[in-house]
Amino acid sequence: MMKFFLSFLFFAGLLSGQTTERISVSAALSAVHESEATLTLTLAIPATGYLYAEQFILTLPPGVESSRSGGLEPAVLNPADGPVYAVSGDLQYRLKNLTWPLPVTVEYTACIDGLCFLPATRKFLLTADAGIPAAGQPVADAGGPAGVSSQAEVWLQQLAATEVLARTSGYLNKEAFLAWLQQGVSGEAPAPEDNFLSLVFKRYGLFLAALLVIPLGLLLNLTPCVLPMIPINLSIIGARASDGGGRWRGLWLGGLYGLAMAAVYGGLGAVVVLTGARFGAINSSPWFNLIIALIFVFLGLAMFDVILLDFSRFRKGGTQQRSQAWLTALILGAVSALLAGACVAPVLIWVLLLATDLHLKGNPAGIFLPLLLGLGMALPWPLLGAGISHLPKPGSWMVQVKKGFGILILLVAGYYLFLGITLFRQQSGSHSELLPGWQSDLLAALHQAKQENKLVLLDFWGATCKSCLAMHRAVLQEPEVVDFMEPLVKVSFQSDAGNDPLVQTVLKHYQVIGLPTYILLRP
Repeated sequence: MMKFFLSFLFFAGLLSGQTTERISVSAALSAVHESEATLTLTLAIPATGYLYAEQFILTLPPGVESSRSGGLEPAVLNPADGPVYAVSGDLQYRLKNLTWPLPVTVEYTACIDGLCFLPATRKFLLTADAGIPAAGQPVADAGGPAGVSSQAEVWLQQLAATEVLARTSGYLNKEAFLAWLQQGVSGEAPAPEDNFLSLVFKRYGLFLAALLVIPLGLLLNLTPCVLPMIPINLSIIGARASDGGGRWRGLWLGGLYGLAMAAVYGGLGAVVVLTGARFGAINSSPWFNLIIALIFVFLGLAMFDVILLDFSRFRKGGTQQRSQAWLTALILGAVSALLAGACVAPVLIWVLLLATDLHLKGNPAGIFLPLLLGLGMALPWPLLGAGISHLPKPGSWMVQVKKGFGILILLVAGYYLFLGITLFRQQSGSHSELLPGWQSDLLAALHQAKQENKLVLLDFWGATCKSCLAMHRAVLQEPEVVDFMEPLVKVSFQSDAGNDPLVQTVLKHYQVIGLPTYILLRP
Protein backbone atom coordinates (compact mmCIF):
# COMPACT_ATOMS: atom_id res chain seq x y z
CA MET A 1 0.00 0.00 0.00
CA MET A 2 2.82 2.41 0.89
CA LYS A 3 4.65 1.60 -2.36
CA PHE A 4 1.48 2.35 -4.31
CA PHE A 5 1.02 5.66 -2.48
CA LEU A 6 4.62 6.75 -3.09
CA SER A 7 4.40 5.73 -6.75
CA PHE A 8 1.19 7.73 -7.06
CA LEU A 9 2.93 10.77 -5.60
CA PHE A 10 5.83 10.35 -8.02
CA PHE A 11 3.76 10.07 -11.18
CA ALA A 12 1.39 12.84 -10.11
CA GLY A 13 4.41 15.04 -9.53
CA LEU A 14 5.57 14.34 -13.08
CA LEU A 15 2.15 15.25 -14.45
CA SER A 16 2.24 18.56 -12.60
CA GLY A 17 5.72 19.50 -13.83
CA GLN A 18 4.75 22.48 -15.95
CA THR A 19 6.78 25.68 -16.29
CA THR A 20 5.17 28.87 -15.08
CA GLU A 21 5.79 32.27 -16.61
CA ARG A 22 6.41 34.74 -13.80
CA ILE A 23 5.12 38.27 -13.32
CA SER A 24 7.73 41.02 -13.32
CA VAL A 25 7.87 44.75 -12.52
CA SER A 26 10.35 47.28 -13.92
CA ALA A 27 10.78 51.01 -13.28
CA ALA A 28 11.91 54.05 -15.30
CA LEU A 29 11.83 57.85 -15.10
CA SER A 30 10.83 60.29 -17.84
CA ALA A 31 9.94 63.97 -18.21
CA VAL A 32 12.60 64.84 -15.67
CA HIS A 33 12.69 68.52 -14.71
CA GLU A 34 14.80 69.53 -11.70
CA SER A 35 12.99 67.96 -8.73
CA GLU A 36 10.03 66.59 -10.69
CA ALA A 37 9.64 63.56 -12.95
CA THR A 38 7.21 60.92 -14.17
CA LEU A 39 7.72 57.44 -12.76
CA THR A 40 6.58 54.55 -14.98
CA LEU A 41 6.17 51.09 -13.47
CA THR A 42 5.86 48.49 -16.22
CA LEU A 43 3.95 45.31 -15.33
CA ALA A 44 4.61 42.16 -17.36
CA ILE A 45 1.67 39.85 -16.65
CA PRO A 46 1.02 36.52 -18.46
CA ALA A 47 -2.44 35.73 -19.78
CA THR A 48 -3.44 33.66 -16.73
CA GLY A 49 -1.92 36.00 -14.11
CA TYR A 50 -2.91 39.07 -12.15
CA LEU A 51 -1.79 41.38 -9.32
CA TYR A 52 -3.95 42.42 -6.38
CA ALA A 53 -4.40 46.17 -6.76
CA GLU A 54 -4.94 46.74 -3.05
CA GLN A 55 -1.67 44.94 -2.24
CA PHE A 56 0.38 46.84 -4.84
CA ILE A 57 2.38 49.29 -2.71
CA LEU A 58 4.78 51.97 -3.94
CA THR A 59 7.22 53.33 -1.32
CA LEU A 60 9.29 56.48 -1.90
CA PRO A 61 11.69 58.44 0.34
CA PRO A 62 10.15 60.76 2.96
CA GLY A 63 9.19 64.12 1.49
CA VAL A 64 8.65 62.87 -2.06
CA GLU A 65 5.10 63.54 -3.28
CA SER A 66 3.44 61.15 -5.72
CA SER A 67 0.10 60.99 -7.52
CA ARG A 68 -1.27 58.68 -10.20
CA SER A 69 -1.12 60.37 -13.60
CA GLY A 70 -2.23 57.62 -15.97
CA GLY A 71 -1.81 54.08 -17.14
CA LEU A 72 -3.57 50.84 -16.22
CA GLU A 73 -6.70 50.84 -14.10
CA PRO A 74 -7.65 47.83 -11.97
CA ALA A 75 -10.60 45.65 -12.91
CA VAL A 76 -12.80 43.28 -10.89
CA LEU A 77 -12.72 39.86 -12.56
CA ASN A 78 -13.87 37.94 -9.48
CA PRO A 79 -15.67 39.61 -6.54
CA ALA A 80 -13.79 37.33 -4.15
CA ASP A 81 -10.42 38.69 -5.37
CA GLY A 82 -11.39 42.37 -5.51
CA PRO A 83 -9.71 44.78 -7.95
CA VAL A 84 -6.72 43.34 -9.84
CA TYR A 85 -4.30 44.24 -12.62
CA ALA A 86 -4.82 41.43 -15.14
CA VAL A 87 -3.01 42.70 -18.26
CA SER A 88 0.47 43.96 -19.00
CA GLY A 89 0.97 47.70 -19.14
CA ASP A 90 2.24 50.80 -17.34
CA LEU A 91 1.35 52.57 -14.11
CA GLN A 92 2.38 56.22 -14.21
CA TYR A 93 3.01 58.51 -11.23
CA ARG A 94 3.94 62.20 -11.17
CA LEU A 95 6.65 62.79 -8.55
CA LYS A 96 7.68 66.04 -6.85
CA ASN A 97 10.39 67.10 -4.38
CA LEU A 98 12.87 64.56 -5.73
CA THR A 99 16.46 64.04 -4.63
CA TRP A 100 19.02 62.00 -6.55
CA PRO A 101 19.53 59.09 -6.76
CA LEU A 102 15.93 58.04 -6.08
CA PRO A 103 15.33 54.70 -4.29
CA VAL A 104 11.97 53.15 -5.23
CA THR A 105 10.39 50.10 -3.56
CA VAL A 106 7.46 48.16 -5.02
CA GLU A 107 5.61 45.44 -3.08
CA TYR A 108 3.02 43.21 -4.70
CA THR A 109 1.31 39.83 -4.60
CA ALA A 110 1.12 37.94 -7.89
CA CYS A 111 -1.15 35.04 -8.87
CA ILE A 112 -1.00 32.72 -11.88
CA ASP A 113 -3.52 30.03 -12.78
CA GLY A 114 -5.42 30.78 -9.56
CA LEU A 115 -2.42 30.08 -7.32
CA CYS A 116 -0.70 33.01 -5.57
CA PHE A 117 3.02 33.39 -4.91
CA LEU A 118 4.49 34.70 -1.69
CA PRO A 119 4.52 38.54 -1.47
CA ALA A 120 7.37 40.00 -3.56
CA THR A 121 9.46 43.14 -3.11
CA ARG A 122 11.41 44.91 -5.86
CA LYS A 123 13.80 47.80 -5.22
CA PHE A 124 15.25 50.20 -7.80
CA LEU A 125 17.76 53.03 -7.69
CA LEU A 126 16.76 55.63 -10.28
CA THR A 127 19.03 58.41 -11.51
CA ALA A 128 18.59 61.34 -13.92
CA ASP A 129 21.18 63.39 -15.77
CA ALA A 130 20.12 66.59 -17.59
CA GLY A 131 16.62 65.30 -18.12
CA ILE A 132 17.68 62.02 -19.78
CA PRO A 133 15.29 59.21 -18.81
CA ALA A 134 16.87 56.80 -16.31
CA ALA A 135 15.83 53.17 -15.87
CA GLY A 136 16.07 51.18 -12.67
CA GLN A 137 19.39 49.36 -12.64
CA PRO A 138 21.81 47.63 -10.26
CA VAL A 139 23.80 49.93 -8.03
CA ALA A 140 27.09 48.90 -9.61
CA ASP A 141 25.84 50.15 -12.98
CA ALA A 142 24.55 53.39 -11.48
CA GLY A 143 27.92 54.53 -10.24
CA GLY A 144 28.23 52.75 -6.93
CA PRO A 145 26.29 52.73 -3.67
CA ALA A 146 25.85 56.50 -3.37
CA GLY A 147 22.43 57.37 -2.05
CA VAL A 148 21.67 53.84 -0.89
CA SER A 149 20.58 53.81 2.73
CA SER A 150 22.29 50.55 3.72
CA GLN A 151 24.54 47.79 2.50
CA ALA A 152 21.47 45.56 2.35
CA GLU A 153 20.01 47.77 -0.37
CA VAL A 154 23.24 47.48 -2.34
CA TRP A 155 22.88 43.70 -2.18
CA LEU A 156 19.21 43.94 -3.15
CA GLN A 157 20.04 45.95 -6.25
CA GLN A 158 22.48 43.26 -7.35
CA LEU A 159 20.03 40.45 -6.63
CA ALA A 160 17.24 42.21 -8.53
CA ALA A 161 19.27 41.82 -11.73
CA THR A 162 19.29 38.01 -11.43
CA GLU A 163 16.79 35.63 -13.00
CA VAL A 164 15.64 32.53 -11.12
CA LEU A 165 15.66 29.55 -13.50
CA ALA A 166 14.78 26.81 -11.01
CA ARG A 167 14.37 26.21 -7.29
CA THR A 168 13.80 23.26 -5.00
CA SER A 169 13.81 22.58 -1.27
CA GLY A 170 14.41 19.68 1.09
CA TYR A 171 16.61 16.61 0.91
CA LEU A 172 17.01 15.11 -2.58
CA ASN A 173 18.93 11.95 -3.42
CA LYS A 174 21.55 11.97 -6.14
CA GLU A 175 19.17 11.03 -8.95
CA ALA A 176 16.52 13.59 -7.96
CA PHE A 177 19.08 16.39 -7.52
CA LEU A 178 20.71 15.65 -10.89
CA ALA A 179 17.29 15.56 -12.57
CA TRP A 180 16.44 18.94 -11.07
CA LEU A 181 19.76 20.43 -12.19
CA GLN A 182 19.31 19.11 -15.72
CA GLN A 183 15.80 20.56 -15.92
CA GLY A 184 17.02 23.91 -14.58
CA VAL A 185 19.93 24.20 -16.99
CA SER A 186 17.67 23.30 -19.93
CA GLY A 187 14.96 25.75 -18.79
CA GLU A 188 12.39 23.01 -18.17
CA ALA A 189 12.28 22.99 -14.36
CA PRO A 190 8.75 23.19 -12.90
CA ALA A 191 7.94 26.11 -10.62
CA PRO A 192 7.58 25.26 -6.89
CA GLU A 193 3.89 26.15 -7.14
CA ASP A 194 3.38 23.40 -9.74
CA ASN A 195 3.41 20.52 -7.26
CA PHE A 196 1.23 17.53 -6.51
CA LEU A 197 -0.77 19.19 -3.72
CA SER A 198 -1.43 22.24 -5.91
CA LEU A 199 -2.64 19.97 -8.71
CA VAL A 200 -5.08 18.21 -6.37
CA PHE A 201 -6.33 21.57 -5.09
CA LYS A 202 -6.93 22.93 -8.60
CA ARG A 203 -8.72 19.81 -9.83
CA TYR A 204 -10.63 18.59 -6.79
CA GLY A 205 -10.89 21.51 -4.39
CA LEU A 206 -9.77 22.40 -0.90
CA PHE A 207 -11.48 19.60 1.01
CA LEU A 208 -9.64 16.77 -0.76
CA ALA A 209 -6.37 18.71 -0.72
CA ALA A 210 -6.71 19.25 3.05
CA LEU A 211 -7.38 15.52 3.59
CA LEU A 212 -4.28 14.70 1.56
CA VAL A 213 -2.13 16.89 3.83
CA ILE A 214 -2.58 14.44 6.73
CA PRO A 215 -0.91 11.39 5.08
CA LEU A 216 1.74 13.72 3.66
CA GLY A 217 2.49 14.74 7.25
CA LEU A 218 2.99 11.08 8.12
CA LEU A 219 5.96 11.02 5.73
CA LEU A 220 7.69 13.76 7.77
CA ASN A 221 8.56 11.11 10.35
CA LEU A 222 11.14 9.83 7.86
CA THR A 223 13.13 13.09 7.82
CA PRO A 224 16.54 13.07 9.59
CA CYS A 225 15.25 15.53 12.20
CA VAL A 226 12.40 13.28 13.36
CA LEU A 227 13.49 9.70 12.68
CA PRO A 228 16.41 9.59 15.19
CA MET A 229 14.13 10.97 17.92
CA ILE A 230 11.60 8.14 17.67
CA PRO A 231 13.47 5.52 19.79
CA ILE A 232 14.44 8.16 22.36
CA ASN A 233 10.89 9.41 22.84
CA LEU A 234 9.51 5.87 22.82
CA SER A 235 11.89 4.92 25.63
CA ILE A 236 10.74 7.85 27.77
CA ILE A 237 7.03 7.43 27.02
CA GLY A 238 7.38 3.68 27.51
CA ALA A 239 8.98 4.19 30.91
CA ARG A 240 6.06 6.41 31.95
CA ALA A 241 3.48 4.03 30.52
CA SER A 242 4.96 1.07 32.38
CA ASP A 243 4.20 2.79 35.70
CA GLY A 244 0.71 1.34 35.43
CA GLY A 245 -2.45 1.62 33.38
CA GLY A 246 -1.45 -0.69 30.53
CA ARG A 247 -2.53 -0.12 26.95
CA TRP A 248 -4.88 2.78 27.66
CA ARG A 249 -2.24 4.69 29.58
CA GLY A 250 0.22 4.24 26.72
CA LEU A 251 -2.46 5.36 24.24
CA TRP A 252 -3.17 8.45 26.39
CA LEU A 253 0.50 9.45 26.73
CA GLY A 254 1.19 8.84 23.04
CA GLY A 255 -1.86 10.91 22.17
CA LEU A 256 -0.71 13.79 24.38
CA TYR A 257 2.73 13.62 22.80
CA GLY A 258 1.22 13.72 19.30
CA LEU A 259 -1.17 16.54 20.23
CA ALA A 260 1.65 18.75 21.48
CA MET A 261 3.72 17.91 18.42
CA ALA A 262 0.87 18.81 16.04
CA ALA A 263 0.00 22.04 17.87
CA VAL A 264 3.57 23.37 17.95
CA TYR A 265 4.37 22.29 14.39
CA GLY A 266 1.13 23.84 13.15
CA GLY A 267 1.96 27.03 15.06
CA LEU A 268 5.37 27.24 13.38
CA GLY A 269 3.72 26.89 9.98
CA ALA A 270 1.08 29.51 10.80
CA VAL A 271 3.82 32.00 11.71
CA VAL A 272 5.44 31.40 8.31
CA VAL A 273 2.13 31.93 6.50
CA LEU A 274 1.27 35.11 8.41
CA THR A 275 4.70 36.76 8.50
CA GLY A 276 6.73 35.22 5.67
CA ALA A 277 9.40 34.11 8.16
CA ARG A 278 11.69 31.16 7.45
CA PHE A 279 10.38 27.85 8.76
CA GLY A 280 12.52 26.56 11.62
CA ALA A 281 14.34 29.88 12.09
CA ILE A 282 14.46 29.30 15.86
CA ASN A 283 16.76 26.31 15.28
CA SER A 284 19.47 28.74 14.15
CA SER A 285 19.68 30.28 17.63
CA PRO A 286 22.64 29.02 19.70
CA TRP A 287 20.65 29.56 22.89
CA PHE A 288 17.83 27.36 21.59
CA ASN A 289 20.26 24.51 20.90
CA LEU A 290 21.87 24.90 24.34
CA ILE A 291 18.46 24.75 26.02
CA ILE A 292 17.59 21.61 24.04
CA ALA A 293 20.93 20.10 25.09
CA LEU A 294 20.13 20.87 28.73
CA ILE A 295 16.70 19.23 28.45
CA PHE A 296 18.25 16.04 27.04
CA VAL A 297 20.93 16.04 29.75
CA PHE A 298 18.19 15.97 32.40
CA LEU A 299 16.26 13.29 30.53
CA GLY A 300 19.42 11.20 30.10
CA LEU A 301 20.40 11.47 33.74
CA ALA A 302 16.85 10.49 34.68
CA MET A 303 17.38 7.22 32.78
CA PHE A 304 20.28 6.49 35.15
CA ASP A 305 18.13 7.53 38.16
CA VAL A 306 20.71 10.24 38.95
CA ILE A 307 17.92 12.82 39.12
CA LEU A 308 14.17 12.48 39.45
CA LEU A 309 12.11 14.69 37.15
CA ASP A 310 9.12 15.04 39.40
CA PHE A 311 6.80 17.81 38.17
CA SER A 312 4.03 16.62 40.45
CA ARG A 313 5.34 18.60 43.39
CA PHE A 314 4.04 21.76 41.68
CA ARG A 315 0.49 20.46 41.99
CA LYS A 316 -1.59 20.48 45.16
CA GLY A 317 -1.85 17.02 46.52
CA GLY A 318 0.38 15.61 43.76
CA THR A 319 2.19 12.83 45.58
CA GLN A 320 2.40 10.10 42.96
CA GLN A 321 5.34 10.04 40.56
CA ARG A 322 3.25 8.95 37.59
CA SER A 323 1.19 12.16 37.73
CA GLN A 324 4.09 13.86 35.95
CA ALA A 325 3.82 11.58 32.92
CA TRP A 326 1.28 13.67 31.03
CA LEU A 327 3.43 16.80 31.37
CA THR A 328 6.52 14.89 30.25
CA ALA A 329 4.66 13.70 27.13
CA LEU A 330 3.51 17.24 26.29
CA ILE A 331 7.00 18.68 26.72
CA LEU A 332 8.58 15.95 24.60
CA GLY A 333 6.00 16.46 21.85
CA ALA A 334 6.60 20.21 21.78
CA VAL A 335 10.39 19.78 21.75
CA SER A 336 10.20 17.21 18.96
CA ALA A 337 8.11 19.58 16.83
CA LEU A 338 10.65 22.37 17.35
CA LEU A 339 13.51 20.06 16.38
CA ALA A 340 11.56 18.86 13.33
CA GLY A 341 11.53 22.46 12.13
CA ALA A 342 15.21 22.15 11.24
CA CYS A 343 14.32 19.80 8.36
CA VAL A 344 12.34 21.05 5.40
CA ALA A 345 10.83 18.36 3.19
CA PRO A 346 9.21 19.05 -0.20
CA VAL A 347 5.77 18.22 1.25
CA LEU A 348 6.21 21.01 3.79
CA ILE A 349 6.95 23.50 1.00
CA TRP A 350 3.84 22.32 -0.85
CA VAL A 351 1.66 22.92 2.19
CA LEU A 352 3.16 26.32 3.03
CA LEU A 353 2.75 27.56 -0.55
CA LEU A 354 -0.90 26.48 -0.68
CA ALA A 355 -1.57 27.85 2.82
CA THR A 356 -0.04 31.22 1.89
CA ASP A 357 -2.06 31.31 -1.33
CA LEU A 358 -5.33 30.70 0.57
CA HIS A 359 -4.42 33.24 3.25
CA LEU A 360 -3.67 35.96 0.69
CA LYS A 361 -7.04 35.30 -0.93
CA GLY A 362 -8.77 35.81 2.42
CA ASN A 363 -9.52 32.13 3.09
CA PRO A 364 -8.83 31.45 6.81
CA ALA A 365 -8.51 27.72 6.11
CA GLY A 366 -4.97 28.34 4.93
CA ILE A 367 -3.78 28.98 8.48
CA PHE A 368 -4.84 25.47 9.54
CA LEU A 369 -3.14 23.47 6.78
CA PRO A 370 0.21 23.32 8.68
CA LEU A 371 -1.75 22.00 11.69
CA LEU A 372 -3.10 19.16 9.53
CA LEU A 373 0.46 18.42 8.47
CA GLY A 374 1.44 18.24 12.15
CA LEU A 375 -1.51 15.93 12.86
CA GLY A 376 -0.28 13.61 10.14
CA MET A 377 3.19 13.57 11.65
CA ALA A 378 1.68 12.83 15.09
CA LEU A 379 -0.69 10.12 13.81
CA PRO A 380 1.43 7.05 14.78
CA TRP A 381 2.18 8.13 18.32
CA PRO A 382 -0.98 7.04 20.15
CA LEU A 383 -0.56 3.56 18.62
CA LEU A 384 3.15 3.50 19.41
CA GLY A 385 2.41 4.56 22.97
CA ALA A 386 -0.15 1.79 23.36
CA GLY A 387 2.21 -0.79 21.90
CA ILE A 388 5.22 0.19 24.01
CA SER A 389 3.18 -0.26 27.19
CA HIS A 390 3.06 -4.04 26.58
CA LEU A 391 6.76 -4.71 26.80
CA PRO A 392 7.81 -7.70 28.95
CA LYS A 393 7.83 -7.26 32.72
CA PRO A 394 10.70 -5.17 34.10
CA GLY A 395 13.78 -7.01 35.29
CA SER A 396 17.54 -6.68 35.31
CA TRP A 397 17.58 -6.73 31.50
CA MET A 398 15.23 -3.73 31.47
CA VAL A 399 17.66 -1.77 33.65
CA GLN A 400 20.39 -2.31 31.07
CA VAL A 401 18.07 -1.27 28.22
CA LYS A 402 17.13 1.84 30.16
CA LYS A 403 20.79 2.72 30.64
CA GLY A 404 21.40 2.14 26.93
CA PHE A 405 18.70 4.65 26.07
CA GLY A 406 20.21 6.99 28.65
CA ILE A 407 23.54 6.88 26.80
CA LEU A 408 21.73 7.55 23.50
CA ILE A 409 19.91 10.55 24.99
CA LEU A 410 23.16 11.98 26.40
CA LEU A 411 24.78 11.59 22.96
CA VAL A 412 21.91 13.61 21.48
CA ALA A 413 22.47 16.22 24.21
CA GLY A 414 26.14 16.37 23.19
CA TYR A 415 25.13 16.87 19.56
CA TYR A 416 22.93 19.89 20.37
CA LEU A 417 25.62 21.25 22.69
CA PHE A 418 28.03 21.03 19.76
CA LEU A 419 25.54 22.86 17.53
CA GLY A 420 25.12 25.64 20.08
CA ILE A 421 28.87 26.12 20.44
CA THR A 422 29.28 26.06 16.63
CA LEU A 423 26.66 28.78 16.20
CA PHE A 424 28.30 30.93 18.88
CA ARG A 425 31.64 30.56 17.07
CA GLN A 426 30.04 31.57 13.78
CA GLN A 427 28.57 34.68 15.38
CA SER A 428 32.06 35.61 16.54
CA GLY A 429 33.39 35.44 12.98
CA SER A 430 34.38 31.78 12.56
CA HIS A 431 33.00 30.13 9.40
CA SER A 432 32.44 26.55 8.34
CA GLU A 433 34.74 24.95 5.81
CA LEU A 434 33.41 25.07 2.25
CA LEU A 435 33.09 22.11 -0.05
CA PRO A 436 35.74 22.00 -2.81
CA GLY A 437 34.80 24.28 -5.70
CA TRP A 438 32.27 26.30 -3.69
CA GLN A 439 32.52 29.92 -2.52
CA SER A 440 30.67 31.96 0.10
CA ASP A 441 30.79 35.49 -1.38
CA LEU A 442 27.48 35.83 -3.22
CA LEU A 443 28.17 39.21 -4.87
CA ALA A 444 31.61 38.12 -6.06
CA ALA A 445 30.07 34.93 -7.46
CA LEU A 446 27.41 36.90 -9.35
CA HIS A 447 30.08 39.18 -10.80
CA GLN A 448 32.21 36.17 -11.84
CA ALA A 449 29.24 34.40 -13.42
CA LYS A 450 28.27 37.51 -15.35
CA GLN A 451 31.82 37.97 -16.66
CA GLU A 452 32.16 34.31 -17.62
CA ASN A 453 28.56 33.93 -18.85
CA LYS A 454 27.82 31.10 -16.42
CA LEU A 455 24.84 30.10 -14.32
CA VAL A 456 24.93 30.30 -10.51
CA LEU A 457 23.90 27.48 -8.17
CA LEU A 458 22.91 28.92 -4.79
CA ASP A 459 22.79 26.59 -1.77
CA PHE A 460 20.93 27.99 1.26
CA TRP A 461 21.94 25.84 4.23
CA GLY A 462 22.44 25.95 7.99
CA ALA A 463 24.59 24.22 10.58
CA THR A 464 21.46 23.08 12.45
CA CYS A 465 19.81 21.68 9.30
CA LYS A 466 20.33 17.90 9.22
CA SER A 467 18.99 17.63 5.67
CA CYS A 468 21.53 20.28 4.58
CA LEU A 469 24.43 18.38 6.12
CA ALA A 470 23.19 15.11 4.66
CA MET A 471 23.08 16.75 1.21
CA HIS A 472 26.66 17.99 1.68
CA ARG A 473 27.91 14.55 2.69
CA ALA A 474 25.93 12.20 0.49
CA VAL A 475 24.91 14.16 -2.63
CA LEU A 476 26.94 17.29 -3.39
CA GLN A 477 30.23 15.36 -3.26
CA GLU A 478 29.07 12.52 -5.51
CA PRO A 479 31.44 12.37 -8.54
CA GLU A 480 28.54 12.44 -11.02
CA VAL A 481 27.03 15.49 -9.32
CA VAL A 482 30.39 17.25 -9.05
CA ASP A 483 31.04 16.71 -12.77
CA PHE A 484 27.64 18.08 -13.76
CA MET A 485 28.09 21.17 -11.54
CA GLU A 486 31.56 21.93 -12.94
CA PRO A 487 30.35 24.61 -15.44
CA LEU A 488 28.33 26.37 -12.69
CA VAL A 489 29.46 29.03 -10.24
CA LYS A 490 28.57 27.44 -6.90
CA VAL A 491 27.71 29.54 -3.84
CA SER A 492 27.28 28.16 -0.33
CA PHE A 493 25.10 30.68 1.54
CA GLN A 494 24.97 29.87 5.25
CA SER A 495 21.64 31.11 6.58
CA ASP A 496 21.91 30.53 10.34
CA ALA A 497 22.51 34.21 11.14
CA GLY A 498 18.86 35.21 10.94
CA ASN A 499 19.56 38.56 12.65
CA ASP A 500 22.10 39.59 10.01
CA PRO A 501 20.39 42.19 7.75
CA LEU A 502 22.31 40.93 4.70
CA VAL A 503 21.20 37.35 5.31
CA GLN A 504 17.62 38.53 5.86
CA THR A 505 17.76 40.54 2.63
CA VAL A 506 18.84 37.56 0.55
CA LEU A 507 16.40 35.12 2.19
CA LYS A 508 13.48 37.48 1.71
CA HIS A 509 14.40 38.36 -1.86
CA TYR A 510 14.54 34.72 -2.92
CA GLN A 511 11.55 33.80 -0.71
CA VAL A 512 13.40 31.05 1.14
CA ILE A 513 10.82 29.29 3.32
CA GLY A 514 13.11 26.67 4.82
CA LEU A 515 16.46 24.91 4.51
CA PRO A 516 17.93 23.46 2.45
CA THR A 517 16.85 25.46 -0.59
CA TYR A 518 18.64 25.33 -3.93
CA ILE A 519 18.24 28.03 -6.58
CA LEU A 520 19.68 28.15 -10.09
CA LEU A 521 20.29 31.73 -11.24
CA ARG A 522 21.18 33.58 -14.39
CA PRO A 523 23.03 36.81 -13.41
